[in-house]
Amino acid sequence: MKRIFLFALVSVSFFACSSPTQITSSWRDPNVRIADPAVHKIVVAALLYDQGVRRSVEDYMSSLYPGVATQSYLIFGDSLVLDTKGETQRLKDLGFDGIVIMKQVAENTTQHYVPGMMPSYYTTWGGYWGNGWGGPWGGPRWGATYYNPGTPGHFQTNRTWSVQVNAYSLLSNKLVWSAETRTTNPGGRLPLFEDVCKSVRSEMKKQGFLM
Repeated sequence: MKRIFLFALVSVSFFACSSPTQITSSWRDPNVRIADPAVHKIVVAALLYDQGVRRSVEDYMSSLYPGVATQSYLIFGDSLVLDTKGETQRLKDLGFDGIVIMKQVAENTTQHYVPGMMPSYYTTWGGYWGNGWGGPWGGPRWGATYYNPGTPGHFQTNRTWSVQVNAYSLLSNKLVWSAETRTTNPGGRLPLFEDVCKSVRSEMKKQGFLM
């Protein structure tokens, strides 16, 4: 059981902070708990068709676990189809005992209406009275009314990504931890996956999966 580590890696590097990512669901093997990720050797993988983004994400993941994590593209190349049974044995022969996989499973765009804001002078009757006549005591436009519509309402577009994170033990060939995440307006693909990592780490510690 001590070697069924996997996502311990994630625990070391995903800093706790507020983020636009939410954990929508998660599951863990109740018999697995990670105490010391440094004794493990894992593969980190991002299942993305864009090989440039895939490599950037895996490089980021690996940089968080120096000496522990290895990018999947360095082992499998750009191959999308693998003989997983044969590769499992090869990874074990190379000394790996786990693999952590991230995958974007959905992307959605939504719009919502943001109401406008009234001018600040609307908040008091004196301000409204004065500005209503064009300025304090009527100003240069005595006898003429002045209208400021404030900030008009507008539609805002939000982009939401759903990412799944799975951690597997190569020794038992079983899933030991899994989570579904939802991130809104992360600011880019790499920030998206970085933020997912932070939220996953927090959830794993909350569940007691990570010590």
